[in-house]
Amino acid sequence: MTIVHKQEKPATGSEIREILGPQVDIDLVSGILQTGASRSEIMHACEWLDDDDYMGAELQKAMNSTVQSVYDILLADRERDDRA
Repeated sequence: MTIVHKQEKPATGSEIREILGPQVDIDLVSGILQTGASRSEIMHACEWLDDDDYMGAELQKAMNSTVQSVYDILLADRERDDRA
């Protein structure tokens, strides 16, 4: 039996705002758009970002490169907000 994985299309700016909230910075949306991440990859990155227990650190090792890129963008944005 062959398993076919459906390739998800990249998320749109509207979908990113739907996930992150309507007030999200346009530069953040632009950065995520450049990764070509799908809606589920962005949601996955958000889940890891919000998981601050030890499992979050372990799960991070299993991220694919696109999820890792989105995670890094979101983390940098969060750290920038924390310093402001």
